[in-house]
Amino acid sequence: MQLMHQWSTVTYRTSGPRNMELFRDYTVEQALQHTYLMDIVLAFTSLHSASNASEASAVHEHVAAALHYQNRSITEFNETQSLVKISEESFDPVCLMTSLHTVATLVAALTPATPGEQLEPIVEIVKRVRTYALCLMDMVKGHRVWAEKSELKRITDSPTVLRIEEGHSFSADQMRELTDAILANIDLDDSETPFFRTTLEQLEKSYANNNGRSVISWLVLVEPIFFQKAELGETAALVILACWGTLSVILEDIWWSKYAGRRIVEELSSQLNGCDSRWNGIMQWCYKQARIHGL
Repeated sequence: MQLMHQWSTVTYRTSGPRNMELFRDYTVEQALQHTYLMDIVLAFTSLHSASNASEASAVHEHVAAALHYQNRSITEFNETQSLVKISEESFDPVCLMTSLHTVATLVAALTPATPGEQLEPIVEIVKRVRTYALCLMDMVKGHRVWAEKSELKRITDSPTVLRIEEGHSFSADQMRELTDAILANIDLDDSETPFFRTTLEQLEKSYANNNGRSVISWLVLVEPIFFQKAELGETAALVILACWGTLSVILEDIWWSKYAGRRIVEELSSQLNGCDSRWNGIMQWCYKQARIHGL
């Protein structure tokens, strides 16, 4: 009851301010009919509580609860549904469940569940989230007819808030300045330059496709080899990943986007500590925008 109260009073409002109707009404309506969706809603809400907790013990408690509900959601889904048995009636709740699992996977992996827990490398976390997002995309593409006439699409196509609040915007010119600054720091004679130029174009495309409100979709636009370069510790790849995290903090007022973006920048800061000084300006911008102090 406590978690549902938080969902219905706080979490729904900060999970998608342009589509409050989706979280306030439709998600709950569907969750009452599908236990696998209800449990991932509870997991999602527990992670929201963890992100706001000031005491480590409270964080661990909320994350433990989130993992319990998330695992139970997966078990229930496997018992009652599967992606190969999806029907027109179950399409919306399965999409909602997959979306919430994607976010829960990201946030849970960035939040210690026990004292002294060593988090996975950021690149591994992001790659797993990318897999969830690609799965959701494939599901929508495979059932395009259902997707086009679903209630879920009707709600998302009719946002309840049409404009970004003043002061929360990041202009297209600023986006171009950022990508130009990154590219300027890459050796123009380097054979990697064309690849990173394309990577930055994909970041700008994600920004444009989402009307300057999000760059989350960049995860599914970028080439898989980008993550290989990041895993190998290539500075340019890690800086771009840090900038993506930073943009996730500043573009829209969504609790999990801000939390995950900030944690990504924090975790990458240690890897980038001591890197070539030409990246100092961009990284300081990331730290300032993500409100990370003392770096």
